[in-house]
Amino acid sequence: MLTIRPVTETDYTAILRWNAGKDEAYLFQWAGFTAYQHPLTAEQIANQAKKDDVTIFMILKNNTPIGTAELCDIDTTAKTGRICRVLFAEEARGKGYGEKALQALCRIAFTEMGLVSLSLRVYCFNIGAIRCYEKVGFRVAAYFEEKDPRWNNYSMEYKR
Repeated sequence: MLTIRPVTETDYTAILRWNAGKDEAYLFQWAGFTAYQHPLTAEQIANQAKKDDVTIFMILKNNTPIGTAELCDIDTTAKTGRICRVLFAEEARGKGYGEKALQALCRIAFTEMGLVSLSLRVYCFNIGAIRCYEKVGFRVAAYFEEKDPRWNNYSMEYKR
């Protein structure tokens, strides 16, 4: 059974394990360049978790952590938010867990938080993630070119 819940301090070790031995580009790919710096530390995750407009979630399969994702940039007036920093353990990829976890995250955002629109950014080369987001209901809304073309990305939106 797949469940999703807010992250706890004890969950940080799983996130750190999924990043162990990985380079800066790996961290940048799933986390962007604003929240964390390489090498990732528990202190960085804790600081991110303390932010008022951020909720980090742990994704579990039969009570075993398999992934993490954030709801961030929550604007209760505009009723908008973003899904950020999505990461799955390598052994959990390609099994449909991403789609189920994102559906659960959208349910939380729309039903429990009363949001009406979610957005996210995804790198153009990340075809698997783009397909997953489209299955959930996200659509490409904008394209962004970066100085380094490898990091060109799409903004995707999902409206309730």
